[in-house]
Amino acid sequence: MKELELKYGCNPNQKPACIYLADGGDLPLTVLNGKPGYINFMDALNSWQLVSELKAATGQPAAASFKHVSPAGAALGLPLTETDRKIYFVEENAELSPIASA
Repeated sequence: MKELELKYGCNPNQKPACIYLADGGDLPLTVLNGKPGYINFMDALNSWQLVSELKAATGQPAAASFKHVSPAGAALGLPLTETDRKIYFVEENAELSPIASA
């Protein structure tokens, strides 16, 4: 994909924007579902940056969530405690990948 047309600009009342590479190359991403807006795309890029930094700093898989370009949560892919499994309704014998645990 060489260009991604966004649902709208920063706010729903704004005209759609497009994302593309200056050199005209393929974008290094795939949209799996829906049509993101500008803020959705910025949240995804910021999440990726935070996950990359957490992994580099800790050596652990990580996950992050952003809401309107502000971090809403971040986690490392460590095994869940018994209490965590109960809180998140994870069955006792269920095997989770480190990313699923994060």
